[in-house]
Amino acid sequence: MATTYTKGRIYKLAIEQLHSDPEQPRTFMDAALLAELETSIRQHGILQPILFRQDEAAKLIIVAGERRVAAAGKIGLTTVPGIYVTGNHQEIALIENLLRVNLTPVEEAEALDRIMKNHGYSQGQLSEMIGKTQPMISQIISLNRLPEDIKSQCRTNPNIPRYLLTEIARKSSEDAMRKAFAKYMAKEAQAQAPKTPGPARQRSQLVLIQQIDRLNGRLANLSTENWQETDLQDLGVVLRDIRRSADNLLQGISGEEEEQDASGGGEGGGGEGAPPMRLS
Repeated sequence: MATTYTKGRIYKLAIEQLHSDPEQPRTFMDAALLAELETSIRQHGILQPILFRQDEAAKLIIVAGERRVAAAGKIGLTTVPGIYVTGNHQEIALIENLLRVNLTPVEEAEALDRIMKNHGYSQGQLSEMIGKTQPMISQIISLNRLPEDIKSQCRTNPNIPRYLLTEIARKSSEDAMRKAFAKYMAKEAQAQAPKTPGPARQRSQLVLIQQIDRLNGRLANLSTENWQETDLQDLGVVLRDIRRSADNLLQGISGEEEEQDASGGGEGGGGEGAPPMRLS
């Protein structure tokens, strides 16, 4: 006999009984972020329960939290906490992913298009539902015009910016889109190619640098137009903490350079070092 679940209650769920949602908007899991999540779960446990539903066959379907389930399974856990939800699970999954770790632009476009088709929503209704302007919704959905081969590459590469894909999607033909995309990828490959041979960088350091770079890109494109005042205040606190931490790191880096100059490493030997860098 199938278990009866109550909406909003937390349950202890066996990982082996949980199934992925075929309509889950996220199709790619960043290996570095997944490894980071594994470390966090080892140290602190699962702090945020997953969301799950029951389908017609009484199977338990993950609505939100597939990364948490995957990370928990990899470190040997057999159960995870989960909250039972009802209603439009597509909307819940989409919004939960948008609020936690960003979907790639193509995943977001496909998820919005699927919700519009399945539930007959207009772009205006989607705008109200996820807190984005109608022009932004239109821009995101336009990415569904991209050829499938381009979308396949974009699903597994979260670093390809939306603005670029939007420009490519405006091309008049798929051939023109492919040429523009290939040109961008070639340029990126050239920019990332090592200029001169050097010692191999430690994996953990490189991963951290890439994560900070991705966060910086997300902050640069962050729109707070529809944010509530309390959320804006919380964001301000977090950003000030980030600025203080960055200032301390930059002072340490500048301090090392000054010590090298003082020992004769720089021109003029004993000259006064440059002042510590500050974030504006």
